[in-house]
Parts: sequence; C-alpha cells; structure tokens
Amino acid sequence: MTARDAERLDEELRHKDADGKRAWVERLAAEGSPESVDRLIAALEHDSWYLRDLATRALGALGDVAVDRLLDLLHSGLWYTRAAAATALGRTGLPITAAPLTDMLRDSNRTVRDAARDALLALASQELAAHAVATAFIELPERAQRFALDGIAERDTSVAAGIARLMADPARRAAAESALESASLSRAVGDDAPDLLWEDVVGERRESKG
Repeated sequence: MTARDAERLDEELRHKDADGKRAWVERLAAEGSPESVDRLIAALEHDSWYLRDLATRALGALGDVAVDRLLDLLHSGLWYTRAAAATALGRTGLPITAAPLTDMLRDSNRTVRDAARDALLALASQELAAHAVATAFIELPERAQRFALDGIAERDTSVAAGIARLMADPARRAAAESALESASLSRAVGDDAPDLLWEDVVGERRESKG
C-alpha cells in the first residue's frame, strides 16, 4: 500500500466507530468489484486489529476473487499483515493456498507461524483440500514434515492423522488430486453435477464428529 493509499484509507475511516467500520467492510464485500477488493486488501495493512479482522473475514469469503492479492501480502514487511493474509487464505478453502501457507511455517514471526498453522488446519479439515496440504507437507524435509504435522495435531489430532495417512499413501493422494481436478473442470464448463464427497475421493467414509 502506498502512502497515498494509506492516507485515503485513514480519511475514509477516521470518523467511523466500530459499527461504521463493519458497515464499510460489509459494503465493499457485497460489491465484490476489483476496486472493493483493493480497499479490503489495503485494510489488512491498517494498524487497527478490529479492521483487519473484519477485512480478513470478508476476503476469505470472497475466495478466488481475492486469492492472488492475498498471496502477494504473504511477502509484506508487516508481520500483522502477513498473519492476516494467512488467516484469510485459510478461510478461502482453496487448495492452491496450501503450499504458500506451508512456506509461512518458516516465518520469523511466531504470530505469523501460528496464523499459518490455523489456516492449514482450516484447509486440512476440508475434504477436497486436505490432499493439497498433504502434498505440500510431503515436499518438506523429513524433520520439517514432523514440525508441520505437529502444528496441526496441536489443534486437531484427528485432522492431523488424516493428513498423515494421505502423506503415507501416494495412491490415495493421487486419487484425491485426480478427483479435485475433475471437479474443477466440471465447474469450469458449467457442469451442475453435485460436489464430490470424501468417500468418493479416497474410498472411505469419515466419521462425523459430535
């Protein structure tokens, strides 16, 4: 964000209370235009935690509309912007974010690393994104694989176990990747077929929690 962009953002928000900031973010998210996404992205560089949190949720819900800009922010010089971008990427649920988020486990800032772990957990908890997390982890050195898995296990042992199974079974991981590619192609050409289930991908049914 340039100094001019920062001044513009500050001017827009200067006299807004918490409700006003929420309404501002909700309006931009509803518009969903490139200009609106730009302003939400700029909000992730603001020093207000509350504003960043609102923008993070909005950008995560926008999904692939915002993903490229969020990936760029992973290289920001501001630690809190990197952390916010990682959180938003996890909320998109997009498999393409797994590898960049895995790279963020090496970040020098602990808050950023924790945000990346939380984001990877969010991805790994989704049936058709889990394979991307497993693939990203298995490309790490062995010790780093353990570190990455431990970060998931600290948050949810059952999800970590599922990722470990995918990492240990190349055939299962390949089947998941193939199924995801087929689903993506169907959506790209306007196919109205129902979404794939976990058991369609790996040939087993996940136990439901609760």
